[in-house]
Amino acid sequence: MGDGSKARRVYGDAVEYLCRNVEGLRPLIDPGVWESAFPVVRDADPAGAEWRDAVRALHVAVEEAGVPNGLGLPTVMGVGDWPGDATPLSVGWVCPSNRCGRVELRDGTSAATPACALGGGPMRLVDG
Repeated sequence: MGDGSKARRVYGDAVEYLCRNVEGLRPLIDPGVWESAFPVVRDADPAGAEWRDAVRALHVAVEEAGVPNGLGLPTVMGVGDWPGDATPLSVGWVCPSNRCGRVELRDGTSAATPACALGGGPMRLVDG
């Protein structure tokens, strides 16, 4: 695994954390930072520098609001070649727009489709 794949995973994990905890984190983030960074995280290409910069801005804002380690990004990140999406191994739901690495595994008993906070709609079912 090269630096690029690790960076992609770490940033994806940060966005997954944001997606899972958006209701609790949103009030902590400065409105100016939120209004400029969140749409980029939601809509921009995850392989681009603009997207990573927006994730970093939200991470710093959450950290400054008193959440230790913010969204979980390390202090220094390297940029390299970013691989494509991983192949799913289980049955579950994923982000419908591929903006984050959030996965909700299907346990067989839940009939409700989880909602994606970033995409504003239902998550996409993946049958591994």
